Amino acid sequence: MDLEKIKQLETLLEKSNVDMYLVLSREDSDITMSLFLDVHIVAQTAIIFRRNGKHIVLTGATDANAYSSFGIFEIITVEDDFYRELVEIIDKIEPNKIALNISTTDYLADGLTMGQYLCLESTLRSDRLKELEVSSEDLLNEIRSVKSEYEIKLIEKAVQITCDIYDEVRSEIRVGMSETEIGDLFVAGLKKYGVINALGGSYNYPLVMINRCGLAHREPVSSYVLEKGDILICDFSVIYEGYCSDIARSFYVLKDNEKRAPKDVQDAFDTTVKAVSNIISNMKPGLKGYEIDSLGRSVIEAGGYPTIRHSAGHQLGRKVHDGGTPLSPYSENRPRTMNKIRVNEVYAIEPTVIQDNGLPSFIVEEDIVVSKNGVRVLSRRQTELWLI
Repeated sequence: MDLEKIKQLETLLEKSNVDMYLVLSREDSDITMSLFLDVHIVAQTAIIFRRNGKHIVLTGATDANAYSSFGIFEIITVEDDFYRELVEIIDKIEPNKIALNISTTDYLADGLTMGQYLCLESTLRSDRLKELEVSSEDLLNEIRSVKSEYEIKLIEKAVQITCDIYDEVRSEIRVGMSETEIGDLFVAGLKKYGVINALGGSYNYPLVMINRCGLAHREPVSSYVLEKGDILICDFSVIYEGYCSDIARSFYVLKDNEKRAPKDVQDAFDTTVKAVSNIISNMKPGLKGYEIDSLGRSVIEAGGYPTIRHSAGHQLGRKVHDGGTPLSPYSENRPRTMNKIRVNEVYAIEPTVIQDNGLPSFIVEEDIVVSKNGVRVLSRRQTELWLI
């Protein structure tokens, strides 16, 4: 149980003048519960968080004991009709508003299934539910996004392990290795440090991409072999005690008689690093997501390269892409880009140079935490092109 997050929720409910946050779940259907409770939900369950701290669980007899150890819930076992008994609890509380996990823009706040909503609507009555319901999106956004000092320490540890693995892998990469052989080096690092991959299965490969062979979110390919003159990009994330890192690094394989990368390669790399640096130097609380995106995007475009094909950054936490404010260009379809960033939010920063037809492309991704006057970089920055 994350009591710190539950207390944060109570404070936000009070601040928002919402009496009750209702989570309906069955067979772990709502992923938001992992923010608050480490519990496996099997039976149809209602978890009611209240701003006065008098929290309630309505669940089946098979699940009831799972909540007793938390010590913060009144546990009510369903006798006959779950939704009728839930409405009786709501009638007794007489809430002014009920926050539900419904969102049109954030999948992390959209955990209430349509079937459960329809059952609630049918029992409570449609007109009454319409008067009571509000989206939990803003509540969950802040709870997930604004990290506690303890959460930041866990993320920082994940980041440091990731950097350590990169340092070890970097020393082992050789011409003639396939993408999968390079991927094996990362998997060995995961096992050595007792962590797992944050994307895919526990010991899945990270992104390992030879630029000549095409850039995409794809698996490494055993027939793609590193040659002299190649650009290599790796994008690697780990989970440490439930929290993620997300760091990308770029390499160049020297040709015979080369002591440094060719000018077009070096220029593309330097522009990427310059864009990352411009965000890090100017990012601060109060700026909006799209404003931070423009800090990186403008550098890439001014360098004569195609505009960034994705966001210049994203939040980082329990997931690699942790919802909240995206560092993306403004769009009416993405209103969260207008959100302001806040102290103790953690971001992965990744403005990139991506070109087609094998032209020099680079990803350098750094992890940062927002502080009162700017940001603190959690990762060990890559400011020089790593040469093989």
